[in-house]
Amino acid sequence: MKKLTTLLIAITLTIFTLHAKPAEAYPTTRLSLSSASISAGDTFNVDVYVDGVTDFDPFFGPDELLAFGFNVSTPSSFTFYGAVVRSPFNDDSSLFLTLDVAGSIFPGIMGNNIHLASLSFTSSTVGTYSLGIVSDIFSDFNAGLITLIYPQLDMTTSIDIDVTSVPEPSTLLLLGSGLIGLGLIKRRFKR
Repeated sequence: MKKLTTLLIAITLTIFTLHAKPAEAYPTTRLSLSSASISAGDTFNVDVYVDGVTDFDPFFGPDELLAFGFNVSTPSSFTFYGAVVRSPFNDDSSLFLTLDVAGSIFPGIMGNNIHLASLSFTSSTVGTYSLGIVSDIFSDFNAGLITLIYPQLDMTTSIDIDVTSVPEPSTLLLLGSGLIGLGLIKRRFKR
């Protein structure tokens, strides 16, 4: 009886080991600012990237990013001008009325640092704001990241943006006159 129990445990562990999948690392979305400093009234871009499309499934093979879709969540002081879906993705934004930005590619692509889209904004007021993208995968089957292994992943994420004030004309005038004064002093000592 003891040998039978040991044999059953060994068979169970062998079956479990053969069918166990490797650790899964879900693809993640990140946002990146195109400019280091943003002043009120400036137009700036936020780039959308995906990392971690690298899993391997014994049945499907390597994972591939096939499509994406999301909405843009902006503070009230921001104006969203639109998005440019990046190559090699097809811009499917006009096909999905419930999404601000959508794209697809076939065959899919895999890897890290996959550039999905560039979003264009202007901020009218000074402050620190949270700007983000939202993919409500529970109410919209076209939202989120769609990969070969993972049929629909949430890609909701955000980024904090510091908007500074535009230098006042009087400050620029003072700076300009100081530079002119330094130039005149340098010229005077050259003689």
